[in-house]
Formats: sequence, structure tokens, C-alpha cells
Amino acid sequence: MKKISTRIILTVLICSLAMSVIVGVSSIFRSTHVIEKEARDNLIATTQVYANAINEDLALYETIVSNMYNIVDGTIEISRLYEEGYLQEYTDSIISPIVQGMAKETRKNAGLYIVFDPEYTGKSEGIWAALDENGNLMHATPTNIAGMSQDDPNASFYYDAIKEGKAFWSDFYVNNADQNVMTYSMPIVIDGITIGTMGADMNVEEIKEDIENIKLYDTGYAFLVNKDYDYVIHPTLDNSHNLRTYNDGQFNSIVDEIDVNTLGLADVEFSGVKRIMAYATLYDGKVIMLTIPRSEVFEEVTTTALLITGVIAISAILAAILAFIMGKKISGPIVLATDILNTTANLNLQETDQTDEIKSILNRQDEVGSIFRATATLREEMRKVIRGIEETTENIVGNTNSLTIAIQETNESINAVTTSVVELAEASMEQAQDAETGSLKLEKLANEIKLAVENGEVVVENSMHAQRISEEGSKAMNEMVDKFNITSESSSIVAENINSLLVKSNSIGTILSTIIGISEQTNLLALNAAIEAARAGEAGKGFSVVAEEIRKLSEQTGYATKEIGDILKSIQSEVEATKENMDTSEEAIKEANITLDQSIKSFEDIISYILTSIQATEKLRQGLSTVDSDKEDAILAIQNISSITEETAATTEELSASMEEQAATIETISGSTDNLAQTIIKLKELVDRFSV
Repeated sequence: MKKISTRIILTVLICSLAMSVIVGVSSIFRSTHVIEKEARDNLIATTQVYANAINEDLALYETIVSNMYNIVDGTIEISRLYEEGYLQEYTDSIISPIVQGMAKETRKNAGLYIVFDPEYTGKSEGIWAALDENGNLMHATPTNIAGMSQDDPNASFYYDAIKEGKAFWSDFYVNNADQNVMTYSMPIVIDGITIGTMGADMNVEEIKEDIENIKLYDTGYAFLVNKDYDYVIHPTLDNSHNLRTYNDGQFNSIVDEIDVNTLGLADVEFSGVKRIMAYATLYDGKVIMLTIPRSEVFEEVTTTALLITGVIAISAILAAILAFIMGKKISGPIVLATDILNTTANLNLQETDQTDEIKSILNRQDEVGSIFRATATLREEMRKVIRGIEETTENIVGNTNSLTIAIQETNESINAVTTSVVELAEASMEQAQDAETGSLKLEKLANEIKLAVENGEVVVENSMHAQRISEEGSKAMNEMVDKFNITSESSSIVAENINSLLVKSNSIGTILSTIIGISEQTNLLALNAAIEAARAGEAGKGFSVVAEEIRKLSEQTGYATKEIGDILKSIQSEVEATKENMDTSEEAIKEANITLDQSIKSFEDIISYILTSIQATEKLRQGLSTVDSDKEDAILAIQNISSITEETAATTEELSASMEEQAATIETISGSTDNLAQTIIKLKELVDRFSV
């Protein structure tokens, strides 16, 4: 069986590892979720930032073009369009200064222009203004589109807006100055008549550079598609590829989602790499997208997992050390208590040295302290009881010896009395025979006077002898009464000692009941602790094990107490048997005292009868001289003597029977004394099993 300290260490270690693993795995899963969520949030926020930056520029150029339109709409005179020189004058005096001023103040400006339909003058009238690489203002007349086809690329800046019939943004293209630009243009419609177009060319080199330089994690990047989802900016794809049709429509569902939402996230797989992609739709319909590999997002999770694993390992080591210390601290008192209980179960009640550890445990206010204090109290009370039983046993042995001696002396006295009674009976029978003979030979009395005198002397002599025997018997009976009084007193003392022994045995039973109650209460406390541990879940398992060990210790205490209770019941049974034998002995002694009183009374009657016989014999002797003259009186006297002698014989027989009954009673007392001695021997054997 494993030591309780080892079990506690294993329990705490397993619980700690389990909790650490659970916390670690939960942390990893939670970290994965949090990091992924943070990455998604950051990705969409970053996309929104870049989209907002581009949208600011787009909104700026849309505002500039709108302002130019409002100026033209408010200043041009439609009725004078065909007037020669009007558009030239209008351009030079009104719109040229305004457009040049706007061009000078607009960042990323690759050109602002207003172009009137060549129909009015036969050539393109208007203004174009821009800044060169050094920031110097340039302006000129727009490219003359007179005579050009609407499909001529050189005239697209003009006719594209006319074809759209509204303001729109073009795709990226390279202008005549070899710059990457895109144009926001709109037709000039006054009173329902299209008189020209105006627009703003925005340099997109910076936007392109910004998008191409976006780096997310290690290999994340950004790209741009136009409103038809043709790739505009991409690290590996050009505008010949379309997001909707790429790889047999792999991203078709994403395109559908973009059509519905202007901002969002999507999980995609590109070139075998799982990616998270964020998108935002710009004002001009283009879509900027940022994408990052999922594996790079979770690199931090891997680092975190390694860190958590290290923490778990360190925690396991610390938990093992702590569990070892706590296991020793918890199991030490339990092992010590078990040793003491085993010693008690082996009936060894010798006092142990009060070490500092035992004193410390006795002062504890928990269940272990209660068990130690209860065990100490039990051992002390049992020592007192066993010492009391030893003293009582010694007293019983002494009194039993005295009782045995008294019974032996009483038996000897009874034998002596019996002998005297037998002799008295024989003498009485002889006397009766003589009286009978005297009655029969009364007729010959005259001739045998001398023989009668001799017979009278014999009668006197026998009567005197009978008197002496009766006095000795009476004296023996008085001595017997004294012995029986001693026996009665000894029996009373023995009975009191046995009653005291019974009371002390019952007190042990009370103490054992108290210990059983403490054991049951401890068992209930352990059960409540187990229930609380169960409510605590995984965190309460260690306490549940401790509660289980305390419950087992309580059961061991109950078993040990039950064994002591069984021994005590055996002692109480023997004491009860001894008490019953003593009660029987005391009753027999009382009956013997009654019989002795009757015997004394019988002896007194015998003495009285013998004295009467002596007196009669004396009268016989005195009246021998007148026997002849008074035969009838002599015959009557002889008959009286015969009657008295017969009564004496009968009384003697009764006395003999009483003595036999008394002897039987003494035998019973002797047997009870022997049983008492055997009981005391068994009691002493039980007591000797204890080491006090």
C-alpha cells in the first residue's frame, strides 16, 4: 500500500498538471482566438486606413472638378458660344486663372483641364494646368481634338466622359508625360446641352508605391482591383487577370460578397496558402485588398505555446516540491496517530514521551488534534480503569482466600459437631435400650437392686457425658456462627468489590461510546469535506483525498474501539457471573446461619433434656431404697426416662440431618468460591493483556 504522503504528492501533482494543462490548452486556444481576432481586426482596420487615405485624395479631386463645374455653370453664357473670340476671352479672363490657382494648390496633381467642344470655334478651346517635377506651374491649351475620332486614344480624355454621360474615374494609365495617373472627368452640360468636358489627372505613383510597399507580417501584401475586378496593382498578377474569373472562378464568392459589402473580411486560399483577406471599396469603385497568411498570424501562438509549456513544466516542479512538503506535513500526524492507535489496539497503554511534535499536534484545533486528544484521553482513562481492575482483583483474591480458609474451618467445625452428634445419638440409643430393659425387668427389680444401682450410676455417668458432649457441640456451633459471620462479611466485601468493578466497567463502556461518537462525527466531517471537494470540482480533488484518509482513520478508530468494547463486554460478563455466584454464596450463607440457629436451639433442647434425665436418674438413685415399696412409681419413672431418651434420640437425629444440610451448604459455598477463583483468574488474564 502506498504511503499517504506519496498519494498526496501524486494527487497534488496530478491535479496541478491537469489544471496547468487545462489552463495552458485553454490559454493557447484563447490566445489563438484572440490573436486571430486581433489580426482580423487589425487587418480590416489597416485596410480601412489605406482606403480612407486614398478616398481623401479621390474626394479632393472630385471636389475640385465639382467646383470647376460650378464656376463654368455660373459664369459661361450659352448664347455667346458661337460668338467669335468669346471662348478665348472667357478662358483667358475667367477660367484660366482659377484652374491655374487650383492646380498650384492641389497635391498629386498631374493636370486640371477644361475643354470646350471644337464645334463652336473649329478647334479645342480651354485650359490645362499642372505642376512640373520641381513644383513649377505649367499651363497650355488642351490637345486639339478637332477632326479626331471618338475612338482615338488621344481624344479619350474628352470623349470618355461624354460617353459615360456623368462624372467617373478612369483606370490607371500612363499619360503623355510618362506618369501613372487616373482621371476624374465629367461632361459640361448646361441647360441640357453638352458643351465640353473637364477633369483632373491625379498622379497615382505615390498610391501605387504605398500599396506595393504595404508589408504585413512576413509575406502579407496589398493589391488593388478596378470596379470590374481586373488586377490593377498586384505583386505577381497584371491587369490581364480578373479576380472573378481567376483560377476558374475560385474567388467568385468573394466577389459576390464585395458587391454587397463595401468593407469586410474573407478566408481564401491562394497558391496553396491559406490567407485572411480584408477588402474596402473606394469611392471610384476600385477595391483595395490586404491579405496575410494564417500561418504567420499564429507564429506568436506557437511562441506562446512554448512559453506556456515551459511554465507548466516549472509549475509541475514547484507543485511537486510543494506537494512533498505538504504531504509530509499532512501525513506525519496521521501516521503518528495510526502508530498510537495500533499500540492501543495491541493493549499497550504505557505512557509515551511527549515530544515537541506530539505537543504541537495536541494543540491543533482541527480533526487531527481532536483525534489525538481523544486518543490520549482514552489511553489515560483505560490506564485508570485497568489499574482499578487490578487493585479490585487483588482485593477479591485476598477476600476469596480468606473466605476459603473460613469455609475450611467451618467444615472442620461441622465435622466435629457431626461426630459429637453421632456419639450423642449412640448414647441416647443406649439409654433408651436401658430404659426399655429396666421397664421389662421391673418385676425383677427387687432381686436386682444392685444391678439397678449400677445401671443408675451408668445412666448418671452417661448423662454427664452427654451433657459434656452437648456443651462441646454448643460451643462448636457458636464458633461455627462466628465463622459464618466472617464468611458473610467477606462475601459482602467481595460483592462490593464486584459491584465497584462492574461500575468501572460500565464507565469504560461510556468512554467507548464517546469515542465511537467522536469517530462517527469525524466520519461525517470527512464526508462533508468530500462533498465540498466534489462541489469544488478539479480544484477540490486534493482535499477530497485528505478527507477520504481522515474517514479511513476514523473507521480504524471505530474498529479498534469495537475490539476494546468486545474485551470489555467479556470482562463485564465474567464480572456479572462472579456477582451471581457471590449472590448465590451469600444466600447460601444466610440459609446456613438459619440452620445454625436451629442447631443451637436443638443443642439447648438436648442440654435441657439431659439435665432433666440427670435429675430423673438422681431421683432414681435416691429412690432405689424405696423401689420395692413404690414399684409403680419406679415403672412410671422408667417410662418417663424412656420417653425422654427417645425424644433425645429424635432430636439428635434432627440435629444430624441439619448438620448434613449445613455440610451440603458449605460444599455449595466452596464450589461457588472455586468458580469465583476461576473467574478471577480469567479476569486477571484479561487484565494482564494490557500493558500499563
